Amino acid sequence: MYELPTTIETGSGVLHIRNQGDFRMVLDCFSILDDVELDENERILAGLMIFYEDFNELEDVLLWEDIEGAVKKMYLFFNCNDTQVGAQAHGKVVDWEQDSTIICSAINNVANTEIRALDYLHWFTFMGYYLAIGECTFATVVGIRDKLLRGKKLEKYEQNFKKENPQYFVWNSKSTEQKEADEWVKQMWNSNKNK
Repeated sequence: MYELPTTIETGSGVLHIRNQGDFRMVLDCFSILDDVELDENERILAGLMIFYEDFNELEDVLLWEDIEGAVKKMYLFFNCNDTQVGAQAHGKVVDWEQDSTIICSAINNVANTEIRALDYLHWFTFMGYYLAIGECTFATVVGIRDKLLRGKKLEKYEQNFKKENPQYFVWNSKSTEQKEADEWVKQMWNSNKNK
């Protein structure tokens, strides 16, 4: 309950979580798992390759059940081992990459330190800070996005905020670097499929 896990057990043995579960690695997983230019299998394979330190070496010896379990356990880790967390029902209100500046600003305030300067911060600790975020720019942006997704009327101050900060309400397109990473993932997926 109070541990910060750095490994995952499967039927075939123990898999090490890359970077001992550092929050930056998880955010990299989110980025690839959200990538609409990859199909679902490519996204999951890429997520596993990022999440598990030794996945590339073990991929050929893992049983399908182990891979399926490894995926479930990866998502459970993302939810800080909370089995009660459900999927977001109505749409996307946070883009971890696009919102990184306002997320880090809010978390820095809670943590009372610059988290990006830390060599290591476990995902569970990061999420503890995230869940303690109070009133701030990030909370305002998420609140407005949520209302927009649910078709609710914005308050006057929210309308003004949205008008004055349009950058928070348009999803960014991919960079060339991200597109190159997508192509690499597709090649890896196709070569693994043909084994």
